[in-house]
Formats: sequence, structure tokens, C-alpha cells
Amino acid sequence: MEIIKRIFDEAALLSLRSRDDSRGNMTVVFEESISEIFHDFSVKENRTYSMPKKGTFFGIHYRNESDPMDRLVSVVKGCGMDYIIDLRKDSPTYLKWESFELSDKNAHAVYIPSGFGHAFLSLEADTILMYSMNRCADKGFTKKLNYRDEHIGLKLSIPVHEIADYDKDAPFLDDIEENEDGV
Repeated sequence: MEIIKRIFDEAALLSLRSRDDSRGNMTVVFEESISEIFHDFSVKENRTYSMPKKGTFFGIHYRNESDPMDRLVSVVKGCGMDYIIDLRKDSPTYLKWESFELSDKNAHAVYIPSGFGHAFLSLEADTILMYSMNRCADKGFTKKLNYRDEHIGLKLSIPVHEIADYDKDAPFLDDIEENEDGV
């Protein structure tokens, strides 16, 4: 596992160790060396998300700094566009975002530390996303931000065809800042 690119200083695009042979492909999604690179990151929970349709969108999700969670995201099957948004108010890159194609062919992963939002859009049917976290995701602690928020200006590579109501109806930044301590 090696860092391809640092994203906003703390996040990173990673190249996973991968090998193809006559039997197929083997990719190491997590290895202990990542915990040495990223603040003792260790996996406490793994999830897979299966997206049968191209254009399935998982909106901007994040956790407040007071309830941190780091994530490691990769694609097991298919292809998707991964979005990372800087939601650290004191950061010079606050509300900036970057996107990266993750696929079963490029063996890339994105490390997303606390303080960043995350979204994902499937670019192929039958895409499977692997989502690893350094803590168990307690129900109700994940926050959502509307992907159409003008302050962020997220540009999606293809139209959204499938989206959960809670992502479609997620609050905009101005509404969050009025009703809470902000992002």
C-alpha cells in the first residue's frame, strides 16, 4: 500500500497491493502499515454497499469533530467516483472537494479522516463499495449535507438515477449552521 496523492494534507488516495494471475485477482484492501501512516487507523467495522444500477448516489455524509470517525473506501467490483469534501471550518481548504475514480481494475482506495465529508456515485451497474471504519458507526451520529449545496459546488460525473430520500432531502449548509454549531 502506498500513497499516490495527499488530499488536503490529511486525507489520501492510496494504491492497494494487487496481483492478477490465471485464477483471477487478489487485492489487499487493509494492511497494518496503514495504521502507521494514518494516526493508528485500525478497522473496527467493515461494510459493503451493493449498487445494482449505474448512477446510484450516496450523498455527503460526515461526522462532527466531537464524534470522529476515519474511513477507508475502496471498490470491490465495478467502478465509481468517490468524493471527499473538506468540512473543517478552520481549514484553508474548507468546502473544497476532490474526486477520484475507484474501481476493481485500478486497485485504489481513499483514506478519509474525521472532519471530511464523503460521497460516492456508481459509474457502472453492479458496483460494490467496501467501507471500513475505525469505529462502529453508531446509528444517528452520521450527519448529512445536501450534495446540491451551492457553497460546495459538487460536480457529478454522471446524472443521479438512484438516491435515498434522506440524501435527496439532506439539509443545506446554511440550514445546518442556523440550527446547530455548524459542520
